[in-house]
Amino acid sequence: MKNRKHIGFSLVCTALAVALVPLAAFAQSDGMTYEEYEMQLASVQQEIQEIKQKTQECKDAGDKVAQQIADVDARIASTMQEILDLVGCPDQACIDAYMAALDRVEGQLRALMNLPDADLFDQRDHFDSISEEVEGLKQNKIRHLPKASMKLKSIVQLVERIAARMPAKKIKDYTVLRNDNLWNIAKSEDIYDNAYLWPRIYLENRDKIRHPDLIYPDWVLQIPFGVDRGQHLVLQGHTLTSIAGMIYNDPTRWHRIYRANKSQIRDPNLIFPAQVIDVPED
Repeated sequence: MKNRKHIGFSLVCTALAVALVPLAAFAQSDGMTYEEYEMQLASVQQEIQEIKQKTQECKDAGDKVAQQIADVDARIASTMQEILDLVGCPDQACIDAYMAALDRVEGQLRALMNLPDADLFDQRDHFDSISEEVEGLKQNKIRHLPKASMKLKSIVQLVERIAARMPAKKIKDYTVLRNDNLWNIAKSEDIYDNAYLWPRIYLENRDKIRHPDLIYPDWVLQIPFGVDRGQHLVLQGHTLTSIAGMIYNDPTRWHRIYRANKSQIRDPNLIFPAQVIDVPED
């Protein structure tokens, strides 16, 4: 870059020199006396000397500008190295990789934002994985760079918006058929494939079902799937001890679950399928 600029100045100086050579000096000398010729020659020599001087001045100015450009380039390189040192990067590729990661995460989050709630619930684990990655990106020193900071701020806002939209459960509509009952609906493979979970359907539709044994054809029932974070769906055979073993990897910590659910668990030895209980974080 510096060589190209230096060559450019040289070309400018050369063009200047050519432009300053008077074309009249090369006119025919026919009809001139010797004294007139000598005067003409002296004048041309003087002009040539002036051209050489101007050419040198132009070259000196070009060299000075080239040195100034080199000094600026050196300061830029020094500043860039200081930035790399501050963010803990060996080279620019490190920063580029971080920015590429931000772009990728932002694209994934925007794709989730465009999903309807039912589909968003199905992507909950994927969203959790992205959220964990965002937390890691927030710990990187590169986040302090202005461009990275603005991008990360946008990403954090997307995470918050998706988290606020994330349904606690997924709801599927089911139209009651002739001779249906809650037991058989829950037992259906495309519902729970587990008849003992029929109370979930009953509790979700208490505004419509007055008695669990009485449902009618063409009713549209809401079938809940999944539970919110920090909750657990009780299945047959579950006990507080077994749940504590699954959640905390320590069956003896069942007391934590019991204390968090005293409003719905009267006896810690009695929990029932389809109950949704709160599970405190470890």
